[in-house]
Amino acid sequence: MKILVLDTVHGAAAICEGYLAKGYEVTAVDVYHITPDAELGRLAALGVRIAPEAPAERFDIITMPCHCPDAFMGKATCNRRMFYSESVHDLITDTRFRIEVTGVKGKTSTCYLLAHILSACGKKVFLHTSRGQGEYRDGKHFISALKSIAPPSLLCLPEGDYDAMVCEISLGGSGKADIACITNLVEDYGIAKNTRRARDGKKDVLCDGVNIVLPSEKGIWEVYGKPLRLESAHISPAGPAVLGAQFPLKVRYLGREYDVSLRGDYLSMQYTEAMDMALEVCEAMELPAESVMAALASFSGVPGRGEVKVEGGVLKILDRNPGISHMSVEFLLSRLKPLGVLRDAVLLVDPVSKKVCDKMDKDFISDVAAKYGVSMEILDNGEIKPEYIEGKKTVIHLIKEGYQ
Repeated sequence: MKILVLDTVHGAAAICEGYLAKGYEVTAVDVYHITPDAELGRLAALGVRIAPEAPAERFDIITMPCHCPDAFMGKATCNRRMFYSESVHDLITDTRFRIEVTGVKGKTSTCYLLAHILSACGKKVFLHTSRGQGEYRDGKHFISALKSIAPPSLLCLPEGDYDAMVCEISLGGSGKADIACITNLVEDYGIAKNTRRARDGKKDVLCDGVNIVLPSEKGIWEVYGKPLRLESAHISPAGPAVLGAQFPLKVRYLGREYDVSLRGDYLSMQYTEAMDMALEVCEAMELPAESVMAALASFSGVPGRGEVKVEGGVLKILDRNPGISHMSVEFLLSRLKPLGVLRDAVLLVDPVSKKVCDKMDKDFISDVAAKYGVSMEILDNGEIKPEYIEGKKTVIHLIKEGYQ
C-alpha cells in the first residue's frame, strides 16, 4: 500500500515508522517547512520518501493531523483520507490499561488528579501530559521526558509494567482506550483554516468502552455512535472558599456522601470541574472510597498552576499553563472575585516567546480583565517592571507556555 503522510511535525515519525513496519510504501511531506533536516534525514534512512510537496500521485491512504488543511494535499489523490488519530487507531498495539483525556479546558488538571488518585489506590501509574511524561508516585510526577501530546504520542509510550497509563491528548485519541474522557467543548473553535471544528478532532478519542462526557454535551457526542457515560455532579462546596485555607467539600461517590477538605496552598476551587470528571472515572473503575477521599484531601494541584503565596503583604498567584486564553482567564477571575481579592489587582501575562504571543488572544484577555476591574500588562522577556505591581495587593502572574 502507498501511504502519504502530511505534516512531519506533529508526531509523523511514529506514523511513518508504524506503516513502514507493516511493509507499506511511505511518503512524507514537511508541509510547514520547519522539520529539522536531521529528522528528515533519519526518516529517509529508514526508507521514507521525503517530498517537498504532495506528489501528484494516487495513494491508498493520505493521513494528516485534523488541524491540517486539505489544501496541503495538492494534486495528490487517495482511496481514503485519514486523520492522525485514525492512523493511531490502526497502528497502536499497547494493551496496558489506558485512560485518554482530551477536551478544550481542564485536560492536564484531570490527568494529574487521576494519576494522584490511582497512585493512592496502590496502582503503578504512568502520566503523560503537556508538562512532560513519567511515573507518578508518592504524590509526585517524576518527569523523564518532554513529549508531544498529539495523538501519535500514544504510539511512543515507554515500556513498563504500569497498572494505568494516564494520557492527555490535544486533539483526538486512539479510539482504543479503556476509558476516554472529553472534559468539555467550551469553545468549538475552528481548525484547519476554519474548514473543521474542534469537535471533529476531539471525537476520535471515543472508544468502544467507557466514554465520559458532560451531560450538557450529550447531544454533541452521541451522534458518533459510541456508548456514553454522563458525568455526575460529585462535588459541592460545604463552606466558603478562602485563599490559603482548606476548602471544605461534600463529595458524592458510589452512592454515599463524604466530607473532604482540600489543601489551601493552591487554587483548589479551580479544580472542582476536573474533580467531577476524575471521580466519574473512579466510579467506573470502582476504586475504594476511602483511598479516593484521602487522595482528594492530599492533592496539591498541578505544579506551577494556581500556586498561592503571600510575600510582603501582597497575594501572589502563579499559573504556568499552555492553555491560557480569554476563557481560562474568565474562569480564574470568576473564581477569585467572590474571595474579594481583585481590588487593586494586576494581571501579568507572560507569553514566553513572540511565537506564543502572536498566537495569544491578547485583546480578548484584556477585555476579560477590564470586565473584572483588573489592570493587565503583557510582559516582555518575563520582565516585571516595578511600576506594574506598585500599590497592588494582588499579583496574578500567568505564564503561557507553548504546547509540547
